[in-house]
Amino acid sequence: MKNKTSVGVIIPAFNEAKGIATVLEVLRQVESIDEIIIVNDGSTDNTLEIVRQSEKLDSRIRVISHEKNLGKGYAFFTAKAATQAPYLLALDADLIGLKPCHVELLIQPVLDGQADMTLGIFHGGKWNTDLSHHMTPWLTGQRFFRSDIINHLSSEAAAGYGIETALTIASRRLGWRVLEIPWLGVSHPPSEVHRGFFPGLYNRMKMYAHIVRTLLITLGWRQAISFVKGWKSTI
Repeated sequence: MKNKTSVGVIIPAFNEAKGIATVLEVLRQVESIDEIIIVNDGSTDNTLEIVRQSEKLDSRIRVISHEKNLGKGYAFFTAKAATQAPYLLALDADLIGLKPCHVELLIQPVLDGQADMTLGIFHGGKWNTDLSHHMTPWLTGQRFFRSDIINHLSSEAAAGYGIETALTIASRRLGWRVLEIPWLGVSHPPSEVHRGFFPGLYNRMKMYAHIVRTLLITLGWRQAISFVKGWKSTI
């Protein structure tokens, strides 16, 4: 049964046994969160077992499982269908250095009416993730937004790792105010470290391909180039 909540959390998780318990422990300390939905996206490690343990500790946590890996974008649609929360916080499951204050910094500007979407931008964590977020902040997986934006996404454009790009483009088309929030000391491991070098490299190439596909589907190549060159967040 769907629960009417004010703030929900979406965490897509595919083989995230190494770090997801730490992220959930942080979220359990944030009182303004009403619901935490983990979409176990066909994990083959013990991600599900770890999340089940967290479920026993906090009634706000629940897990939905896909029998096979359907991709990050599909996990968003699954979570959205399972909640009536008007606001959603999207987080990666492998964050390092996350604290409750980071979550509150992301949530509050939207709830206060200062922005329609906030982006958590890594700063002062690891140089490689800091650089990535500095160059392409619109790709961050850490964001807080009104949940109705998901209704404006096509399943094709938002598939896989294209979900963040699709959300960003939709926010611009809707005229949303998007605010970048520095997350001091937060990072996540590179894919090549997180999943092993060759599987991680393959995963990275797949991510880039999904992003390009989303840009071409939603914008076409000319507008896609302009978008990448001219991205600016606004308050």
